[in-house]
Amino acid sequence: MPTLEKRIRDLAPWHLEVEVQPGLTTAVGVDGDNDDVSFFDDRSRFRTLIAEAVPQGLDGRRFLDCACNCGAYSLWARELGASECFGFDVREHWIEQAHFLAEQRGEQCCRFEVCDLYDLPELEPFDVTLFKGIFYHLPDPMAGLKIAADLTRETLILNTAMRSGEPDGRLVQWGSTAAHPMQGVHGLGWYPTGPGAIEPILRWLGFSHVQETFRDETDVIGRLEMVAHR
Repeated sequence: MPTLEKRIRDLAPWHLEVEVQPGLTTAVGVDGDNDDVSFFDDRSRFRTLIAEAVPQGLDGRRFLDCACNCGAYSLWARELGASECFGFDVREHWIEQAHFLAEQRGEQCCRFEVCDLYDLPELEPFDVTLFKGIFYHLPDPMAGLKIAADLTRETLILNTAMRSGEPDGRLVQWGSTAAHPMQGVHGLGWYPTGPGAIEPILRWLGFSHVQETFRDETDVIGRLEMVAHR
């Protein structure tokens, strides 16, 4: 097995398909069960999302990726012209993947660190923030979202799991399993029951325009995406 492919396999499990080098993606590191970690290609949808959420584009803008996983969204943001990207994740495994991908792609304007949202170092503000897959893992999601919002000059994109079939406007407690690589590390999280639980928080944080861009309630645990602008 070629050395590079072996390195990709050694870094499994992977959550996102990302091009490592031309003609080679992280898909070569995915086996049959992938350790119960979902695997998919989200590059096309991310590009569409940015085109709709940030009509002026990312060219010359600073991009923050909270709970960045393997760093894919930062790398794709750079493809769209972002001048500088910073991604962090509380799990060392994902940041090791991010460093590997950045190195293989020759990317020097993406920085990745192992860090908890609540313990972020001092950072300069970013123009666009992606807050994806983290809200519902936080024991105090409003405080966590405020940290990200305070670092955001223009646009914040929030994508979260949600609890379907409940009255909107609530947060429903659940206990996450810290041992699973796709769950939080605090052992406590909160599912919003719809946009009514999120919009007031975003407006309180100073975002004057808040729009729901995606909702899937086909399962008990669905998905919600909202875009907020200053």
